[in-house]
Amino acid sequence: MNKPTVLVIGPHGVVGGAIARNLTADETWDVITASRRGAPAGLNARHLSVDLLNPQALTDAETLGQVTHLVYAAYAERPTMAETTAPNLTMLTHVLDGLTAVGAPLEHVVLIGGGKSYGEHLGAYKTPAKESDPRFLGPIFYNDQEDLLASRADRDGFTYSVLRPDVVIGFSLGSPMNLLNTIGVYASLSKAAGVPLRFPGTAGAWTALHQITDADLLASAVSWALTADAARGEIFNVTNGDQFRWKHIWEDIANAFNMPTAAPQLMSLAAQMFDKEPAWNALRAAHGLRPIPYGQLTSWQFTDSLWSADFDMVQSTIKIRQAGFPDSLDSHHNIATKLRQLRRDKYVP
Repeated sequence: MNKPTVLVIGPHGVVGGAIARNLTADETWDVITASRRGAPAGLNARHLSVDLLNPQALTDAETLGQVTHLVYAAYAERPTMAETTAPNLTMLTHVLDGLTAVGAPLEHVVLIGGGKSYGEHLGAYKTPAKESDPRFLGPIFYNDQEDLLASRADRDGFTYSVLRPDVVIGFSLGSPMNLLNTIGVYASLSKAAGVPLRFPGTAGAWTALHQITDADLLASAVSWALTADAARGEIFNVTNGDQFRWKHIWEDIANAFNMPTAAPQLMSLAAQMFDKEPAWNALRAAHGLRPIPYGQLTSWQFTDSLWSADFDMVQSTIKIRQAGFPDSLDSHHNIATKLRQLRRDKYVP
């Protein structure tokens, strides 16, 4: 029998990259990836380089006629939430239209959402947030994508699941939401300058409860949702399953770089790190790091936003565990392990 074929949209991002790697390592699947950029390095999958804002992007791709499953992890960054709605809804629309046009026998779709569905980007919200919580007044493109998916599933006869991670920890280049790389570069530059590692966020963020989602754990949740009957037509929060305070985890981060800490110092990383490219280039040369441009490794604005969140950020993961996905991680260990991996792989010194 032929293997099912899964199409992964957005394989270059921190989320989509982990998902694509996990699925290509599983002999259950034939994998096709699609994005505006070229094929991801080291990935054993067919790839389509397409602009998903083009309505004809997938309609002539005959190779998609065998697609049985879809994982949608693409994201178009824009300056405001209102501006993100149209392109992100349009891209998903074009993907679904394209698969219909080529006669793909689509069975199930997994859509990657996020914590902004609960309004965390607006300020303090009801915690622990649950999938059954009422929506807030938009704009929020996640709602539009979910509504589109539900409508198309009802019309075309496929099923779907929505997964909502929060602050994904993993590696990617050029990602607009990349905390791990930013911490690594910030710590490395601080160490090179001979200064201790200081938390640069607000006093409230230092003490509030926060959470993360390991990219590989999320990839495992996607694999589960692609085939689990309990995932059909459901929305699930996906985090490591614990919460932490930055004040308790900060020394673990510093230890990953063998450096001391000091009292927090509020600063904008986007402003403070603006002139640090020459210093980074010197570190890259001295330590034989991978030749990746400074701007592709970091996302200072995203980290500034996260470390100014002076309220609890907590999503309940009870629903997905009761549905049958049991994986969890210790976030203290998870962050430190991922940072050490960045060092071993020569992305940071």
